[in-house]
Amino acid sequence: MAGAALCAGAAWAQSPAPDDEVVYEVGTIELVRTTPGLKELLDQARPVEPNAVPTPKFAIRTRDNKFILSIGGKINPILGYDVGNDLYHSVNGVDFVTGDIPVPPQSGRKGAFFINPLNAFVDFTVVGLGGTDNQVTAYVKLGMNGSNHTALFKRAYVTWRGITAGETATLMQDGLAAQPNTIDPQGPCGDVAGTAYQVAYKSPSYDGFSFAVGLEMPTFYSSNGYYRGKDYRHDFYDVKVTDEASQLVPDIPAWIQYQASESNRIRLTGILRNFRYRDLISDRTRCLMGWGAMLSGNFSFWEPLVFNFQGVYGKGIANYIQDISGRPLSFTPEDDNPGRMTANQMMGLVFGASYNATSKLQFNLVGSYARIWNVGDYAVVDDHEGVAGNANYRYAGYIAANCFYNITSYLQWGIEYLYGHRETYGLGGANDSRIQTQLSFTF
Repeated sequence: MAGAALCAGAAWAQSPAPDDEVVYEVGTIELVRTTPGLKELLDQARPVEPNAVPTPKFAIRTRDNKFILSIGGKINPILGYDVGNDLYHSVNGVDFVTGDIPVPPQSGRKGAFFINPLNAFVDFTVVGLGGTDNQVTAYVKLGMNGSNHTALFKRAYVTWRGITAGETATLMQDGLAAQPNTIDPQGPCGDVAGTAYQVAYKSPSYDGFSFAVGLEMPTFYSSNGYYRGKDYRHDFYDVKVTDEASQLVPDIPAWIQYQASESNRIRLTGILRNFRYRDLISDRTRCLMGWGAMLSGNFSFWEPLVFNFQGVYGKGIANYIQDISGRPLSFTPEDDNPGRMTANQMMGLVFGASYNATSKLQFNLVGSYARIWNVGDYAVVDDHEGVAGNANYRYAGYIAANCFYNITSYLQWGIEYLYGHRETYGLGGANDSRIQTQLSFTF
């Protein structure tokens, strides 16, 4: 019905009142500007996360708000230079992933110029029974991945009475404290982020206190099951000693939060994981626990300046830490016990600040650090010249400084400097710097 209303422009009558939010109407269907009250209803369905698509400027609704539909998007071409390394032409393209910095830098690839328009999104927000106790909302987001023209589902979920189900940001992620806005789509190396298939409940605020708990479909990356022990018996060297098994227990994240004001809040988050795998030496299926704990929040002593912080530590939580996610480092074979696996320790830290100089001008600064232990000589992820473990990820640092200027409510210009350093176990480290600018159009 909404689509038919859009096509019937000739039948619409323009709103006679210049201060009315209604732009066009036909029957009981209205095209309206997104006023603060309507924005509040839409935002209840939209994700709170860094670099999110802004609330659309217009929406289609029925007069009683029983149905609201908004379609928004973001087109964000980025132009930049890499200096010191060619990180742009790594597998993640425009994402500044410090864990992918080549070590050592390759001759002839110590810099690169790029123009990338593939950081674009379109999203749909639907609200039913808006403003009532039975309000139900749905959100779908499609976007590019920054390296090719393939469009991917980024978000697809439904929310009702505090219950969310679908594909959305993991409950481990604190969208308000993750980071200030960056042109870099990836963000800080130690940031807790990621998408999960999820069922979760988030409570309303009780005098500033709130909580959430969820079940998430687990995803694990292990080190391919090969035993590469160096100082122990070599009976199983370079032989597959473990294998994947079907997972029977969901990840269980939960958090509790206290919010004193819009810019002053603190959250404590935890997660339990159960990793199930096959021990091929003993021909048994085994289970291994993983866990994580995170402290995050925001604080402000002066309204234009807001700080954010985040620190996470745990075992077997690589999927949740930005720089380590997707690397087979959470669970690796035990060095002195072939067939058995162990959960590795890892950590992520983020600290940032945002200064709103004017209503149109914003400055941001963020620093981050990610580290993992116990993946040196034995748990081979990256080989270099046949030496096991030399190129394995050890730690990385990340710094971003940027400025954004809102030319209009639709058009934003930004400029950013990025610095990243990656350290390995046996090859030393390498750096990359990036200078980039964007012209972002939102609707």
